[in-house]
Amino acid sequence: MLGRLIETRLPERDRLTVEPSHDHDSTPNPLGVVQLLTAIDLETGHPLRGVPISPRIGQHVFSAHPLVVKQVVESGATPDAKRIQLATFPHATDTAVSLSPSQLLGRHCAILGATGGGKSWTLARLTEEIARLGGKAILFDATGEFRTQTSVAVTHAYLGGRKEGPHDVRRFLSFPYWDLTESDLFVLLRPSPGVQAPKLKEALRSLKIAHLAPALANGGLIRKAGNPRQPFEAACIQQAVALTRPGTFFDIAQLSRQIWEECVYPSGFNAQAANWGGATPNEQSACVTLMSRIESELASPNLECLFSPDGLDPLPGVVEEFLADADQRILRISLEFLSFEHNAREVAANAVGRYLLSLARQGRFLDMPVVVLLDEAHQFLDKSVGDEFTKADLDAFGLIAKEGRKYSLTCVLATQRPRDIPEDVLSQMGMFIVHRLINERDRIVVEKACGDLDASAASFLPTLGQGEAMVVGVSAPMPLPVTVHKPARPPSSRSADFEGLWG
Repeated sequence: MLGRLIETRLPERDRLTVEPSHDHDSTPNPLGVVQLLTAIDLETGHPLRGVPISPRIGQHVFSAHPLVVKQVVESGATPDAKRIQLATFPHATDTAVSLSPSQLLGRHCAILGATGGGKSWTLARLTEEIARLGGKAILFDATGEFRTQTSVAVTHAYLGGRKEGPHDVRRFLSFPYWDLTESDLFVLLRPSPGVQAPKLKEALRSLKIAHLAPALANGGLIRKAGNPRQPFEAACIQQAVALTRPGTFFDIAQLSRQIWEECVYPSGFNAQAANWGGATPNEQSACVTLMSRIESELASPNLECLFSPDGLDPLPGVVEEFLADADQRILRISLEFLSFEHNAREVAANAVGRYLLSLARQGRFLDMPVVVLLDEAHQFLDKSVGDEFTKADLDAFGLIAKEGRKYSLTCVLATQRPRDIPEDVLSQMGMFIVHRLINERDRIVVEKACGDLDASAASFLPTLGQGEAMVVGVSAPMPLPVTVHKPARPPSSRSADFEGLWG
């Protein structure tokens, strides 16, 4: 059996025997409290889940050699060359600890820790190891600190922003607006529920019909006032599938003008009953603010990657290139230039996650498993954006955590706020790398999420140093304190040099 010594003390009667001024030559009898962690099958050398037989009173207790612990942790058939070289033991830095990719990534992984605890270093180390082992991963870099990953195996792309000059070699991407869902567009454009929301919905449908059936369009618009309804309705029935799925093109530059065209009576009078009626001034005046908002947001430089994709590489095409190229190992998608304005960052990242999940459901990752690494995961999980009338849930990465494993799409969530991650998402994590956590609510959430981390083990979390972590999960034989290897290319996450720059 292996256990962790969690407490040592002397009985009160022996306290004075260890005082420096004590003259008597008597031996103290210290007491130790050991938390039993796991047992080892001596025939196979494999660890067992739990402790099947309690030790007898009077059993000898030995200090475990680091190599014994290493053998327990690394038991399995995976050769060393195919293991993730993750860390060393804190008090035996010459003894390395490695885990198989299936152990660490097969059931999703969460990297948790307060600011300055080493969370970004661990994520960078994992990225380097995935590239070394010939795997594929997509890294969502929320702040741009992983731009230091300059290996030839890493492809850098930027969602949002534009080139700063002819010598700028960075690759800027768009996520075209026609790949967004209707609820995404409603969050970005924020129509009011009375008149504006139904008119926006109708205008989106009309512009898609204008592209799918150009014979019905006039100047890129579906003109409705006084025109027959039947050809338009027949086209809607014929194109019903295309109208309901993301990816159907429409010209968003015409959206405000199409909303104006939607402000008509549903039918004409007398002999003109089969036509749309005339304009409705009340509805037109109610939609003026929405039309102004649309024109303003289409011209916003912060939303250029969504609404003005010309000249930018579409992100779905870049992902396809990445999957097809055997030499590309890591695709880093930087979100540092993507604005928080109107929830654009959350909506765009969620749309990319939804796109990856759709590829997984098509079986695209069965021959080459893909890992999604999501930094600052609390920004994109358990969030609802929009107001009470245009509310949309950001659930794409949560769905990847819940069902992606069976499609060979797993995720690594890194966050400094575990309490902001949904409980049902954390419960799907098979492995936890927990750095220093000071907030009590965060520690309680982690205790509930991973059954092997009890209160005595969690009590060590506030005292962990930078780079130190507790590795615990269903694939780990026991909670294991480690010191994560420094990555070859550390992220640029240093604090400001106040002493050097002030004064």
